[in-house]
Amino acid sequence: MRVLHICSYYIGNKLYNNLVKSLSFKNINQIIYIPIREKVQFGKNQLPSTFETVKYEYSNILKKSDRYFFIRKISKQKKDIECNILSEVLPDVIHAHTVFSDGGTAYLLYKKYKVKYTVNIRNTDINYFYKYAIHLRPLMYKILLNAESIVFISYAYQRKMFSLLPSQVVSKIKNKCLVIPNGISDYWHNNLAKRKSIKESTDLTLLFIGTLNKNKNIKTVVYSCHELIKRGYNIKLNIIGNGPMEQEVKNLCEKLNIYRDTVFHGYINDKSYISSIMDKSDIFIMPSIKETFGLTYIEAMSRGLPVLYSSGQGIDGFFEEGKIGYSVDPYNINSIVDSIHKIVNEYDTMSVNCIELSKQFNWKSISEDYIKLYQR
Repeated sequence: MRVLHICSYYIGNKLYNNLVKSLSFKNINQIIYIPIREKVQFGKNQLPSTFETVKYEYSNILKKSDRYFFIRKISKQKKDIECNILSEVLPDVIHAHTVFSDGGTAYLLYKKYKVKYTVNIRNTDINYFYKYAIHLRPLMYKILLNAESIVFISYAYQRKMFSLLPSQVVSKIKNKCLVIPNGISDYWHNNLAKRKSIKESTDLTLLFIGTLNKNKNIKTVVYSCHELIKRGYNIKLNIIGNGPMEQEVKNLCEKLNIYRDTVFHGYINDKSYISSIMDKSDIFIMPSIKETFGLTYIEAMSRGLPVLYSSGQGIDGFFEEGKIGYSVDPYNINSIVDSIHKIVNEYDTMSVNCIELSKQFNWKSISEDYIKLYQR
């Protein structure tokens, strides 16, 4: 089987690299088409040449003006693929990794060559293109209606997309929609923790990992820590990450008199270092306003940490409520604090559940799910 990936965001996210690698282990022949804006991006995230079933086609054809002339952009990509790929070989299936940036091109190729395509719906499709590019919505409907299958990476985003689309479109596509999540790095699967426990139910160390911005809702995390202290808990907070609100968050910690119990670790890329901080923490908390999936929740689970996540976002819907943590209202501090109290009461069982259920988020299983789609 030969798969053509159209992947506009390949250079910016190693998730795609992990999927391509896992598919190659299944002897799937793959061509990765990556439109780029600058020559310096050529070869970024490319697998070594030892992966003989994988061929890369970086194409420096994008211009800043393409964002304003979308139809021109996807038509240009179609012609580029025809010239540099289809002139040599016709794929069995096309995998478009976003609806608009990639799916538009896949749809044009489908119309001409009748090559079936699978399309993923991602954050930019819902929260940018669909929201602001209203004139492109009719094209989106055509892309979805003609796709062989439609993949969401979370149940939350599937629900949200269904609520936005016209009912007549939803009724025609819902039977070919499914959820396939992202996977975490093999590092986490190879270093699964054993069960964790809390020595003193009132002594808690919370962990936040993410960009320090409004969307990740870090100030609400700090306010929640303050409320927990008022309720009699001894709280410490580990913060991994940096961002535009870092100084503002530090000032807030000073104001609430919790700065000395808060550790700002900054941005960390070393997985073993992150793992060591997780092992010194008890609960992972990230009540994002918007979250496509959130791999850090699963990574924390693999180390035995129960998690707090936002209702209707990210991993909400993958697990029974109370199994690995709780969904919370990201705007409601009492909701967060009450959920932490419930986690403490069920901690040992929940920690074991977290470790066990994190195992399903592996790229081997995920690649097998995609192969089943390609073979439809």
